[in-house]
Amino acid sequence: MGFNNALLDLGGTAMANAATHISLATANPEPSGSNQATSARLAASWPAVSGGGDFTLTNKAFTGGAANGPVTHVCFWSAITGGTYYGSQALTGDATFNSAGEYTITSLTVTGTSP
Repeated sequence: MGFNNALLDLGGTAMANAATHISLATANPEPSGSNQATSARLAASWPAVSGGGDFTLTNKAFTGGAANGPVTHVCFWSAITGGTYYGSQALTGDATFNSAGEYTITSLTVTGTSP
């Protein structure tokens, strides 16, 4: 048997507390957080972790990206600039900034089993 939800929630909470900011990448950012879009990082503002380590972002609006440029991943960071890069998650669906350089993550869930 694997870990129970109580332990997974503790781990998820620790990860959410560490990953205080998010950014967008225009291509695969692994392993160092490369390929960052020109849009600024945003505060993550994670809600409470529940359901086995799951935590979800909603309605994060980025500005300052390249008009109609690619958006492939969201990246997790410890600070608004510099800081520690904690990894990324590939985005699905709309894969470009709009013509004004804007992109909104409507919902993104990081699960206890996310890579």
